[in-house]
Amino acid sequence: MTYSERKKRLEETFKPREEWWSRVFATPVANAALHVVADWKFLTPNRLTMASFVLTIMTAGLIVYGAHIAAAILLQVAYILDCMDGQLARYRGVSSEFGSFLDKWSDFVKFPMIIIALTVASTEHVHSMSSTVTGFLALLFICYQPYLRFLAKSELSIETSKTLAGNDFFHRNMRFFLFEEAQWYLTVSLCLFVDSPLWALRILCLTQGIICCAETYRVFKSANSS
Repeated sequence: MTYSERKKRLEETFKPREEWWSRVFATPVANAALHVVADWKFLTPNRLTMASFVLTIMTAGLIVYGAHIAAAILLQVAYILDCMDGQLARYRGVSSEFGSFLDKWSDFVKFPMIIIALTVASTEHVHSMSSTVTGFLALLFICYQPYLRFLAKSELSIETSKTLAGNDFFHRNMRFFLFEEAQWYLTVSLCLFVDSPLWALRILCLTQGIICCAETYRVFKSANSS
């Protein structure tokens, strides 16, 4: 396939994510990288998914070890790879249920590992139970959200509303304040750059706690009014 044919095919299969940091950084970088590597035979969507998974686990190790700047950079590389696998599958027409499962499974496993690593690093630095409690709450809130959405849909047939889901400039950029998955990675990387894993935990705990309360209220309100 010629470069112009590859470019046209990639433009047809490019789907920017709704999360703010993914839309403004990760997916454009992932799309640019695919202009070079999309036809490399050994590079498959599932291998990209697993590469992202491995790099994220390595990031967790670097956080515990204390190499925070290296961890911040590696975490962003891992997230870019995570944004490449879906488009590569669409580009090659090889999307599969297993690939979708692998992608969702790895997402559910790898970010909690980052939270655990941040908690260990913070506890070693601060020597206080507060960092452990903050890390536990951040992990609880992050894992709670997909479980709440699953229960709402399977048990109550309620689809959680998509806040700020519009495609205009205002809605796209206001999504930053929803602190979705892409912003988790951004928050952690920024805090690691300034050598403050505890602040990453605090920000995640606060924002995800607020979002969990808001989504729980929305689900219960919808259930009671139906």
